[in-house]
Amino acid sequence: MDIETGNLDLLNKKDPEKKGWLIGSFIEENSLRHSDKCEVKWAKHLKGLKKVAGENLKDNCKTVVILISGKWLTRFPESGKEIILLEPGDYLVYSDSYHENEALEDSHLVVVRW
Repeated sequence: MDIETGNLDLLNKKDPEKKGWLIGSFIEENSLRHSDKCEVKWAKHLKGLKKVAGENLKDNCKTVVILISGKWLTRFPESGKEIILLEPGDYLVYSDSYHENEALEDSHLVVVRW
């Protein structure tokens, strides 16, 4: 049996180039956290952070964003839709779409892609 345990905040500090991604194909192949089928991210963003994403998503990729705390805005410019996650447990699921994110408050998220 293989087991790995730790703290995601400490892991992110130790390995900042992974940008919060803790499971995925970009994790070393000998790690229990390596996967070609799923990616998982643990993210904390300070109020005011703005980022553009989706330019490098794989075809037929789906993403779920789950709010743990804070207030998080995702815009989909092509459709004109804006989604705000307000309460812990609020989530957003979308498929391979260009999008823009903004932390309206300090925000803590879990992101899963498959």
